[in-house]
Amino acid sequence: MNTDNRLRRRELFNEDVDGYRSSRPGYPARAYELLEEAGALRPGARVLEIGAGSGQATRELLDRGADVCAVELGADFAARLRAEFRDRPLTVIEGDFDSLPELDAGFDLVVCASSLHWLDRSTALPKIARLLRPGSWIAAWWTIYGNPARPTPFRMALNAVLRHHRPAGGLGVLGPFDRDAWIGALSAASFGSIRVETIQWPMTMSAQELTRLYTTFAAVRELPEPVRDALLGDIEAVAETLGGQVTEHCVTVVYLARRDPLS
Repeated sequence: MNTDNRLRRRELFNEDVDGYRSSRPGYPARAYELLEEAGALRPGARVLEIGAGSGQATRELLDRGADVCAVELGADFAARLRAEFRDRPLTVIEGDFDSLPELDAGFDLVVCASSLHWLDRSTALPKIARLLRPGSWIAAWWTIYGNPARPTPFRMALNAVLRHHRPAGGLGVLGPFDRDAWIGALSAASFGSIRVETIQWPMTMSAQELTRLYTTFAAVRELPEPVRDALLGDIEAVAETLGGQVTEHCVTVVYLARRDPLS
């Protein structure tokens, strides 16, 4: 994905800050427990969060005692973060991490919650390594709304809807499961002790809640309005035919890696 197209798609999220905030679920507690077990997340830790969005991860980092510097591309998201956490140890920098000048180094942890795939990993990962203290950590994770290994009636019906409205695979999220590529990129950027953990958890949503969730996905938001409306209408209709409430088997894949203490 070229830089202009990547930025254009990332900016789609900023079009509906309220919808994103109310529709996207948070991340499982286990993701943060992994950071605490590694000693990366602790009271007083200096954390850089890239792509903070509406603050799902930001709140958890602050609640665990971290001082957070959040980099957020969207102006409306950045304003919401400043307002919501105005009395907390949070600094918000508005801009694209890839093009920002070097920040002050010395972070104990860098967190990319559903955001690392939006960066140019060939340059972003070495930049992140420079911002971390030797021996400190990067954590990146993504949530897949539907476990490919545990298909549900809703997921099978949804796949047919997606194929009808968009070329097959157009909405696929393959990045989190491409372990060899991510491990190779992290290793090339002087990260070691790489750990990958898959967290499975259930999510139950009404037909309307599911529709609002899919409205927040970039691949849906970029569709022409008539196509988008038809797609969302079909998603809601599928959920309604299954009783109006759907439970999905969600998967959050966490990559945790330590900057080489000698680099």
